Amino acid sequence: MYRKRLLVCTLGGVLAAIICLIGKQIIYGFPEITWDVLAVTMANRILLGFIIGISCWRVNYLLHGAMLGLIVSLSVSIGFLPNNILGFFLYTPAGIVYGIMIEWLSTIVFKAPMRAL
Repeated sequence: MYRKRLLVCTLGGVLAAIICLIGKQIIYGFPEITWDVLAVTMANRILLGFIIGISCWRVNYLLHGAMLGLIVSLSVSIGFLPNNILGFFLYTPAGIVYGIMIEWLSTIVFKAPMRAL
């Protein structure tokens, strides 16, 4: 296992979760953050970072982050469709952007590109 990449990607997921929660606050007018929203957002974005850290698909690193961001974000945003269509259209693209951000941070900034096992 490539520890540096896994650590950077997972911490990138934590950063993405914090940015996501701040963005939700700004967009929705600073509602109270409930434990369920906090838990789901933190878990999803940290999971995104972890999955990016362990994955080694043989595609361009930015495409890799975007694809995983879409897949992992859909696991939560699909639940928004019945009652919160705006939430779906905000959460899903944000996941794609966070996936790209996590990949860019790990590959370019911290020099921890993905490696095949």
